[in-house]
Amino acid sequence: MPVDVPPENTREAVPVGAIAYWPPGDALCLFWGPTPASVDDEPRAASGVAVVAEIEDVAALDDVTTGARVRVASE
Repeated sequence: MPVDVPPENTREAVPVGAIAYWPPGDALCLFWGPTPASVDDEPRAASGVAVVAEIEDVAALDDVTTGARVRVASE
């Protein structure tokens, strides 16, 4: 998902439910639990991400496997 604007306010530590743009991978990432870069249970990106939205209830993401494709839509 290439974006034509540079991300602002990137960070590595994000809240549970964060939807974030990851510039090095041109990817939209969903964070709902520990990642390989996590400290304790805090979700953490491999490098800076720009949080663009948050999911209130992440329970439906528990069955999503690593690398799975998901469709993100707004109400």
